[in-house]
Amino acid sequence: MLAENLVQKFPFISNYFSLLLENNVQKFPQSIVFEGLNSYAQCFFALELARILNCLQDGRQDCNCLNCRWIRENKHPAISFVSQLHYKNSGDDSKTVISVPQVKNIEKSLKEKSDYHRFFIFFDARQTPQDKNAIESVEKYSPEGYNIFPENDWCLNHINSKTFSPLTPNILLKCVEEPPERTTFVFLTKNRADLISTIVSRSQCFKLPVATKKADISDIANIFSKYPDISYEDAFLISENLQNYIKDNETNADFVLDSMLAYLANKLKIVNNNELLYKIQNDIEYVSQAKKYSAASILDKNVFDTLLLRLAGGEK
Repeated sequence: MLAENLVQKFPFISNYFSLLLENNVQKFPQSIVFEGLNSYAQCFFALELARILNCLQDGRQDCNCLNCRWIRENKHPAISFVSQLHYKNSGDDSKTVISVPQVKNIEKSLKEKSDYHRFFIFFDARQTPQDKNAIESVEKYSPEGYNIFPENDWCLNHINSKTFSPLTPNILLKCVEEPPERTTFVFLTKNRADLISTIVSRSQCFKLPVATKKADISDIANIFSKYPDISYEDAFLISENLQNYIKDNETNADFVLDSMLAYLANKLKIVNNNELLYKIQNDIEYVSQAKKYSAASILDKNVFDTLLLRLAGGEK
């Protein structure tokens, strides 16, 4: 079903959607928030979901039915890009925000019947030539046969609080709350906190972690320097510092947790106290569990708060 390159890069989320599409497609989410560092990866994943849901055959990766071809060529009438530059009427001259007229157009279109599963993909776009990173992202994440971003004079970026005009989110919320059947809204974000909370609360959120520069273990060691003597008061401060490290260094929870595992593994090699040895072994298991929670798209704050409280309260 899903393109193999996306399955390999995002196995957890791919498995979730594959099972949903095969066994319970009627429960497909009406609103999805993708969060992570690469907006192009998120966009291609959304397009693959749209392709499978609209496929006239069995959704396989190499299907060449009309709907699959249209989506790969960015010509499908039911797949809409929505940004400051897309989904505009001729009279809408706003170029810095997603405007009220755009959302009104969506609202109007939803009143019309459709034989397709409609997708509205929201992102932030700027009128600037694609840079090296954008071109590399297209090459890395584009499934075979897609021709969505050929030498564009704009870049696809994550949505944020400034992407919408002030009145737009409340109007959009009505569309997200009660869309017609076979309609899905997709929001491409770096962090779900960049989207208004009322839309997030009505959406299913998924992390698409991408390979990036790993967290420096020495930085993590400094943040984690009180280990193993972490108090409950320390736990929340360390959790906050780890979250800030993720934001400041454009990394993600998965890589920070890997660095924590490496830090604990190094501790394990030099410890000569059986009681501490037992604690470190337990804590390695806690961090490994936290990686699973993060992969399941649990909010970073919840992942780290829970983890640090467990490290503080575990046996020493």
